[in-house]
Amino acid sequence: MENAVTLEMALEGRLGFQGKVHIGVDGRIPLSHEDEKVEIELGEAYLDLYLDTTDWRIGRQVVSWGTADGINPTNVINPRTPFSPAELLSEGALRGKPVLALLGAYYLPNGSSLTGVGIAEFVPAAGGEEMLETLASRIGAQVQSTPLPVAGPEPVPTDGSQFEWAVRGEGLVSGHNVYVTYFRGWDDYPAAWIEYLSISEDTFIPAGVAAKYRQVQKFGLATAGTIGDAGVWTELSYTVFDKLAALDGPGALSSNDPYLEAVIGADYSFKNGVTLSGQVIYHGGGSLLTPYKEPGADIEAKTYVLGIARYSPEPGHNLEGIVLANPRDAGMLAAGRYTYDITQAVKLTVGLSHVIADSGSEFHELKSRANLITAAMQFSF
Repeated sequence: MENAVTLEMALEGRLGFQGKVHIGVDGRIPLSHEDEKVEIELGEAYLDLYLDTTDWRIGRQVVSWGTADGINPTNVINPRTPFSPAELLSEGALRGKPVLALLGAYYLPNGSSLTGVGIAEFVPAAGGEEMLETLASRIGAQVQSTPLPVAGPEPVPTDGSQFEWAVRGEGLVSGHNVYVTYFRGWDDYPAAWIEYLSISEDTFIPAGVAAKYRQVQKFGLATAGTIGDAGVWTELSYTVFDKLAALDGPGALSSNDPYLEAVIGADYSFKNGVTLSGQVIYHGGGSLLTPYKEPGADIEAKTYVLGIARYSPEPGHNLEGIVLANPRDAGMLAAGRYTYDITQAVKLTVGLSHVIADSGSEFHELKSRANLITAAMQFSF
């Protein structure tokens, strides 16, 4: 059990009718471990400008794309953190880390729009190197009873290739919003492979784990609309890697193969105020919980079911329940959260999560960081 208080503070100032300034600060106060330190860091900090046919945002920002509920394959601008129940409980969704970027949106007379984003820095996903160390320790324990050393990853080059960019086009087709996206940049997680040492002509033993960041392209398509009184959406993303020769060998922990992600879902609001959302999630790149595979194994596509229930018994009070399950291995994560708008500027969020999984489920390794009780306060000025 891990207990911590998460604090979020947001300061905003209007610039007349033509823009605003936003500065956010995020904090975490651990309550369960004396050796953990209080963490305070700058969150989003940006300037907005609103012109006749264009909007602009410059600074540290989170760009949210996609139509699905909570898990969005086309939401590719900000680095994705490892699947975090704590973030899911405090935010209600998996948000990326802010990046320094320039975003511009152009609105066409027919209601369509074009958006471009230029990212000035590569920000890797948090926890990637820790995941590699854990994997190297497990592999090392299997073959030599000691953890394997991890070499890399080196920072991405600073020769101009560190810049990332993305575009999105939005329009209306047969009453449904349609979004087409493209991203060119770096994979959030370093690719990894085992390097072997030859001790005889036919015998090789693992000598260590090597890691390297690689560039990637992501093609996306998302839709959102209604059928009767129900909301419906689809979201597709196809990822193509710049290939690394080392990943074609027997010790590959990452894959050179492109893969497809897909989400299809719907929601319905009842007259009593309850809203139910259901989604099927296909991940052709393997597990949602880790970007790595077993050495020598093929990537195994996985399918998940995500259900969400929301209810507001009275204004300012919101309840939310979430279940994410892998039907094939019977593992699941169940979570719930309560949000109370104390005042217009102060919001309290409390939540809890629990994993139900046996040793054969991919969710089993999530138990140590998913059985949580969380609390968060957000202040807006």
